[in-house]
Amino acid sequence: MRIKDYHIAIDEISTIDLEADSIADSRRILAELNEREMILKELKKSIRKDIKNMEIDFLERKRKINRDYSGGRSPGIVSKVRGKSKVKELKKLEKQRNEALESYYDVKYIIDDLLIQIDDAKEPLNSYIKKKLFGV
Repeated sequence: MRIKDYHIAIDEISTIDLEADSIADSRRILAELNEREMILKELKKSIRKDIKNMEIDFLERKRKINRDYSGGRSPGIVSKVRGKSKVKELKKLEKQRNEALESYYDVKYIIDDLLIQIDDAKEPLNSYIKKKLFGV
């Protein structure tokens, strides 16, 4: 999934009205929170998979660079004139990796934060239901 798709899904999930005036409202909101929690958990699995796949891709690209330089690609005069060296290519690859993964890790942290917020939002709703039903 693209990072933009994650942001769209998170925007849709994060907006909810938590005001409950009755037991029915509280139950409806709790059901909605549970549904959104399940969606967030699926998004978290998906983003973990995307991060893992990106890591594998970068490792393959790094292995290719190492293989190219060890397999006869000379770091001699021609490559110096062109400005290519193994170290430069590896640093460039590492920079690309970090930039690409940073946004995915940010989304993962947002998802974790939303899951915590959902848990925190469930507590007062459950307390409200218990108080109205049992007078506790």
